[in-house]
Amino acid sequence: MKIQKIRGQKRRSKNIEDWIHANLIYNKSYFFKNHRDYCEVLVHPWCNISIVNSTIPEPRRKNRRKIIAGLLDIYESWKTELDSLAKEYYLKIWLFEPYISKSQVVCAIDEELHFYDNTFHQSNPPKAFGFKSYGELEERIKQYQWKSFEHEMTLEDDHLGEPEDYRNLKDYIETKKWLGKKLKKPHRTFTLIENGIERTFNAFPQGTIWIGGR
Repeated sequence: MKIQKIRGQKRRSKNIEDWIHANLIYNKSYFFKNHRDYCEVLVHPWCNISIVNSTIPEPRRKNRRKIIAGLLDIYESWKTELDSLAKEYYLKIWLFEPYISKSQVVCAIDEELHFYDNTFHQSNPPKAFGFKSYGELEERIKQYQWKSFEHEMTLEDDHLGEPEDYRNLKDYIETKKWLGKKLKKPHRTFTLIENGIERTFNAFPQGTIWIGGR
């Protein structure tokens, strides 16, 4: 698969700045209605879905650091607002490595306070945070407590389905081959019970999610 080339780095940098400023204050009407909110890295082109046979490379160097600094800025701004509520809240940065563009700031209160508690599978054994890899942000990031979790792609056991679920037999056969190769790779299997029905899933490692807060 081809890697798309990201052009116009100065424009990308401006897009990141605009994203930061637009999200320094959380959506209060949404938050108090739903008791939770989140901020994704909605910056072109990293928030786009590739519609051609290619992948969008992750932000690098200055833009990578600027996105991470933006997540810290947003977290700290939201924390100031949430502290004024004088109630318990969940507020964390979900820092994805190496897929920084998937990172988020997430918050919750009241009946949704523990909504995100079991979102990810904790690393076993825990991983050590590589502070020095964050360059000029190292000292700032050290002010946070970080725990490592597994970034996984999850497929249900019956992901393949039946031939009639596909547009044609060729698509079914290709998916079956792809799934067969995938299941030969290292992964973990777990089950969930929903409405009395047991469902089995296969989780494939993609990287690490560092969940941090102050």
